[in-house]
Amino acid sequence: MLPKGAEYIVVTTPGGAAHAKNIGAAVAKGDVLVFIDDDVQLVARWAWDEWLQRDWDFAIASTYWPSPPINVFMMRVESTMLNVLTCVFGYKMFMSGFAAVRRPVFEAVGGYNENVLFEEHVITLDFYRRRFRGARLPVQVKMLRRWQGWAPHNNTTSRGKTHRPPTPDEILVFQT
Repeated sequence: MLPKGAEYIVVTTPGGAAHAKNIGAAVAKGDVLVFIDDDVQLVARWAWDEWLQRDWDFAIASTYWPSPPINVFMMRVESTMLNVLTCVFGYKMFMSGFAAVRRPVFEAVGGYNENVLFEEHVITLDFYRRRFRGARLPVQVKMLRRWQGWAPHNNTTSRGKTHRPPTPDEILVFQT
């Protein structure tokens, strides 16, 4: 799915999702940053190089849907609400699961805020406040575990956790 020569960076440093994504962005060498969570499967077919030429600053997946093991009522409701928000109302939320952003845009907002509970919402608002352009990619995100993101006890958040620098064995870099 990613173009040949792309870096695939895995960060295992403790401190939450926003902390790990900021570390990955700092390590990455490319002009476009793509964030893929470990609990999703992507379904996509598109010409990445062609898409990079389009006029956008940040991008999200087209739709989100639970995989069969977690396809329960509340997951369908939450997915449907998100899909209506993004597909019907055109709100481009820089969601977890899958998102892409051009490096200068990510740096302009200071990356993910590691001190808030809902870091995806905060970075999205930062993008919109600065008038960056969002787009939807032809990617479907299939969720492999139940979301905890709406709950105040969200254990993937970086808020309230120690944000130490990573050790060399906590960052893996692969080339596609």
